[in-house]
Amino acid sequence: MKILITTLLLISALFAEIKVGDGFPKLTLEDQFSKKTEVKQVGTTTLLLSFEKDVSAEIKKYLETKEEGFLEANNLMYISDISSMPSFITSMFAIPKMKKFSFKISLIYDEEEAEAISREEGKVTVIALENNLVKKIEFIEPKALDSLLNN
Repeated sequence: MKILITTLLLISALFAEIKVGDGFPKLTLEDQFSKKTEVKQVGTTTLLLSFEKDVSAEIKKYLETKEEGFLEANNLMYISDISSMPSFITSMFAIPKMKKFSFKISLIYDEEEAEAISREEGKVTVIALENNLVKKIEFIEPKALDSLLNN
């Protein structure tokens, strides 16, 4: 019985949502060119995460107005959860389309990894990290990206 309780506690801790003060989990990420990417472990980074197609479209529209290298120059990382997308759609349509973008998108393919990250419907999840510790979590309207990132 003790083993069962311990196992259940460990499993629930693994899939608990990330909170301020937590270390950001190591995610298995690839960009749209199938190159492994990872969240920077040292220094300051702001993550822009999308979990919905409409939110991703708004982020894309915003990033297309910026010069190439904008994300890297501003210590930003754009991560999109595509774990619920059928693999056929992903490989035949979504990835080829993403390869035409002028910015890098890190992609979450694993649904369990995506579940650990808080989200609100129709919003961009913005996570500020310092040395891989979560300093701030915000949920913003995609149209508010410009005012958030230019402050």
